[in-house]
Amino acid sequence: MASKIQKEGLENSHVMEHLDMLTNGIGPRLTGSRNFELACKWAKRRFESYGLEAKLEKWTEWPRGWDRGQWQGRITAPESMDLQIATPAWTAGTKGRLLGELTLLPRSKLRLMKERRRLKGKILFGPIPSRRSAYGRQFLDLLSEIGAKAILSPSKGDKAFPNRIRVFGSFRTVFAKPDRLPKVPVMVVRADQGKKIEAWLKARKKVEGEFEIRNRWREGPIPIHNVVAELKGSQKPEEVVIVCGHLDSWHQATGTTDNGTGSATTIEAARILAAVGAKPKRTIRFILWGGEEQGLLGSIAYVRRHRQELKRVSCVLNHDTGTNWAHRLSVTEAQFPLMEKVFAPVMKLPPPDKDRKGPVFLLKKVKTLGRGGGSDHASFLRAGVPAFPWGLTGRSNYFGRTWHSQWDTYDAAIPEYQRHTATVIALTALGVANLPSLLPRNRKGKTAPKKARKADKKQEAKSSKKKPQASTGR
Repeated sequence: MASKIQKEGLENSHVMEHLDMLTNGIGPRLTGSRNFELACKWAKRRFESYGLEAKLEKWTEWPRGWDRGQWQGRITAPESMDLQIATPAWTAGTKGRLLGELTLLPRSKLRLMKERRRLKGKILFGPIPSRRSAYGRQFLDLLSEIGAKAILSPSKGDKAFPNRIRVFGSFRTVFAKPDRLPKVPVMVVRADQGKKIEAWLKARKKVEGEFEIRNRWREGPIPIHNVVAELKGSQKPEEVVIVCGHLDSWHQATGTTDNGTGSATTIEAARILAAVGAKPKRTIRFILWGGEEQGLLGSIAYVRRHRQELKRVSCVLNHDTGTNWAHRLSVTEAQFPLMEKVFAPVMKLPPPDKDRKGPVFLLKKVKTLGRGGGSDHASFLRAGVPAFPWGLTGRSNYFGRTWHSQWDTYDAAIPEYQRHTATVIALTALGVANLPSLLPRNRKGKTAPKKARKADKKQEAKSSKKKPQASTGR
């Protein structure tokens, strides 16, 4: 069976087809957007086409959704310059084409209000104040109050990638009353172009521009789902191995390496196992999460709803953090003997980089799996379930270049890495599903320590409130 999985995964892979449809066919998949809904329905059909039982599991409902269309901007004077721009999620669009004169944004609230007459009807240029300050939290309301047309802010990169653009947004805006929705468009321009605009303004040149931002609100209610599919267990169907990744993305590019790559390998692992006729002893459950980028919302809701079933979950295998290939996993000392058997076929795989020296996979011992993390496995760790993020290696610069940037597009994915990782996931999921027992919960083999149970209750109380958790801006 391991040989069949290897052959199917490496020689007959469909993983890049899944990714192509998600990123080029559907596009960015912001939670609550039409694209996210399309992606959920498409993924459900994809799982079903492989013979799996699949469903959309609703975990919340928002009063409205938000969709981005095209973003266009250019400077018309003192010279013509096409701009590369982006806008944060859940911010206002323009009503058609917006024309206006640019002026420097005052650096303080006092100066802003003092110069309000001069700023009325202008497009303000400058860094947006942090929402950590009172001024930052009031900023967009103040711009609306003084009658500013829009705000254009330079992006912030780093030394390696100075022109990288990253935009996020607060999903809490969807809960605002209709008259409190944002009215002033917020735009971010590439850093090098921003420097040129700033130099013109400081030289007291007249700078004019035109912009069209097709951000649109959609009144709800908007149901939001996780996609859940199952390859039923033949002997212990009530016991489960979860394979997962988050389907949602930020909205600037196409959400390829965060997390189209993880969604694609999750779907592909299901396809591989179905194609080779795998009959796992335990059920393998494939889940694509919503709301990860806003604070692991979909997986937290799942853990809360399925709390009574968690004791029967052997482990969670979560693929996030890009297109590099699955190279290592950290397990506890109690889990190591079982996982060593699971990974025996993985160790025999050829490395996706032909010049690779050393083992193709590393299984590491740790004292504890911890209780944190920035992706959906953390929701399960907090509930005491063994949950593993894949340790990745390779030539992709995920955190520096593609993560949440304008460069997170299909061409950033590395096909041989995607094929390899999907194959590793399929082998691991089947291996864990066929173990003689569930994986130990911790070093002593308990289901969940008291601290974990207390933390779960605290988390459940927070999550049950009307307002969801704050965005992490992962």
